[in-house]
Amino acid sequence: MILRNIDELVGLAKFRGRRRVAVVRADDAGVLEGLRLAWHEDLIDPLLFGDRARIEQVMEQIELDVDWPIEHTDGDDRECARAAIASVNGGRAEMLMKGQMHTAELFQAVLDKRHGMPHHGVLSHIAFVAIAQYHKLFATSDGGLNVSPSFDQKVEIVRNVIRAFSRLGYSRPKVALLSYIEKVKRGDPETNEWARIAEMGARGELGEAIVDGPLAMDLCLDPEAVRVKRCESPVAADADAIVSPNITACNATTKALLLEGGVAAGVVVGASAPIIALSRGDAPRIRVYSIAAASALS
Repeated sequence: MILRNIDELVGLAKFRGRRRVAVVRADDAGVLEGLRLAWHEDLIDPLLFGDRARIEQVMEQIELDVDWPIEHTDGDDRECARAAIASVNGGRAEMLMKGQMHTAELFQAVLDKRHGMPHHGVLSHIAFVAIAQYHKLFATSDGGLNVSPSFDQKVEIVRNVIRAFSRLGYSRPKVALLSYIEKVKRGDPETNEWARIAEMGARGELGEAIVDGPLAMDLCLDPEAVRVKRCESPVAADADAIVSPNITACNATTKALLLEGGVAAGVVVGASAPIIALSRGDAPRIRVYSIAAASALS
C-alpha cells in the first residue's frame, strides 16, 4: 500500500471504522469544531472530559447540538487527563486528544508511572505531509517532542515511524535520515550516527523497512537532485518518511512545506494508543486530518 495524499489517509481511517476518542479538557471551541467535522465524516465518537458546565457552554456558543457523553471532572488539568487516560487504558476509548490544556501537562500525565499510558521506547511526533511537488504522502519526525534526541532516542524515533507505516499497511516503508550532506564525515557525530542507524536498518534490527542516510533534503524528495548528484540510494526521491536529527530541523522543514501550500496531519506515537496534541492555532480541517491519522493508526 502507498498513500498518495491526505484524502487517501482519511479514506483509510473511514474504511477502518469509527474510533472512540477521549478528549482532555474539551471546553475549547476549536477542539469541538474539529471534533464536529470528524464526527460528521464518520471518523470518531467523542468522549469528552472536563467541567460539564463549561463544555456545555462552549457547545451552546458554537451551536453544537449533539449528545456526546461528557465525563465531569472537578479537579485540575492533570486530574482530568488522568481520567481520560484511564478510559483509554480501560478500553473505553482508542485514542487520546488534547483539549484546552498545556501540552507539557498532558504528557506528564501520559508518562506517569502509576496512572499513565503504557509505552515502549520514547514517544515521538509524526507529521504526515502532502505537497503538490511530490508523488505521494510522506512523514516527517520528530518535530514536536524530542528536542535534541540522543542516539538511542533517534533509534526509537525511527522505530516508531516504521511501526506507524506498518499499521497503515506498508510492507517496507522507505525511511530517509536527514542531514545537511549525503556523506559520512569523519568527526561529525550527526552523519556518523545516521550511518550507524542505516546499518541497523540493513540488518533488520529496526523492523521491516528500507532505511538510508545521511541524506540531504533535496535527495529525499527531488528526482532531479538525485540525477545531478548521481545518488544511488534506494530511498532517494522516494522517501515515505524523513527523520530529522533534532526538533528544530524537523519543525522548520515541515512548516516551510506547509507555507508553500502543503497540508499535514500530526499524531504522537509510541504509547499504547495514538495521541492527538494539536496547536491552538491549527485550523479545524488540520484537526480533522490529524484525527484521521490517529484513527488509522489506532
